Amino acid sequence: MKITPTEEQALLAQSVTRFLADRYDNEARRACEATPQGFDRALWQDIAGLGWLGAAVGEAAGGFGGPREVAIVMEGAGRAMFAGPLSASCVALAILEAADPGNGQLEPLMAGEKIACGLTAAMGEGVTVQDGNGIRRLSGRFSTAPAGASADLFVLALPDLVCVLDAAGEGMNVRGFRGMDGRRYAELRLENVRIDEGATLCEGDGARSVCARADAILALAITAEAAGLAARLFEDTLAYAGQRQQFGQEIGRFQALQHRLADMFVAVEETRSLALAVTRAAEDGAVPGRAVSQAVVGAVDRALHVAKEAIQLHGGVGMTEDLPLGAGLRRVKVLQLMPGGAEDHRKRLTTPSR
Repeated sequence: MKITPTEEQALLAQSVTRFLADRYDNEARRACEATPQGFDRALWQDIAGLGWLGAAVGEAAGGFGGPREVAIVMEGAGRAMFAGPLSASCVALAILEAADPGNGQLEPLMAGEKIACGLTAAMGEGVTVQDGNGIRRLSGRFSTAPAGASADLFVLALPDLVCVLDAAGEGMNVRGFRGMDGRRYAELRLENVRIDEGATLCEGDGARSVCARADAILALAITAEAAGLAARLFEDTLAYAGQRQQFGQEIGRFQALQHRLADMFVAVEETRSLALAVTRAAEDGAVPGRAVSQAVVGAVDRALHVAKEAIQLHGGVGMTEDLPLGAGLRRVKVLQLMPGGAEDHRKRLTTPSR
């Protein structure tokens, strides 16, 4: 995989950065998070119109991208602290394409006409598939489904079954709630949900392959967003250090603060490098292993360090909602604690393999 982006990838990054800078400042973010669904539907339609959702789907299935393009979109979203359902949609689209490139749900999802929440096995609790009298039923719980409160579809990648479920279907118990980062999530309880033939995308070895793909895209989305968040928080802090006056000079002239800013810069670059490593693994198509888990943990840990330092170097004003620093810290904590997030990867690293 080339480290230097192609011309098309560079243009995509510029498009994401410019659009969100123009349409999604701190005030817009707070206004969106205060709405019942947690994001602006009109803005989401504009994003779909720009083709960003096609980043998660290859050309053969009607998209234009792959792992690198997903990483570019997610890093830009992280830098803007965009609260829309990008991550959940990218995971869902990647699952659908891997399982069934000709699936009829791909087009309306990429067009923004529907919203899908992609869920991996690592995000579930007690998920079981039972067969009886020729009928297959699914039960279990997903405690924190990103954007699940607004989802029309849930796309599940389980080790032995990949399926699409209608959010309004029988046995689908969806309870929306607001997370610590201000975004909307849902607790999804599956109560003997009947899996019809049309809802099943693949099974057996095919399902396990799709499950690995979903895990890779989720890890990629987490690390790329962490890289964008870290970069934004560092840049805001660097700018503040050049403006804030103390003892007759900018605080950025003090050597102790320069050292801390240098440490933050190193952490940002390390986060980007780790995100690139996860992207490379996803492009190689390998089953995510210890190296990917190490990269996810390392990226989120470094982003968390940058977020804490950003608030420290701003002082008391860093804790106010007038600045996006607190929102950035809370979002990094969600990337750390969410099901399938950095802490789950840390547990994999500390659990002896059998």
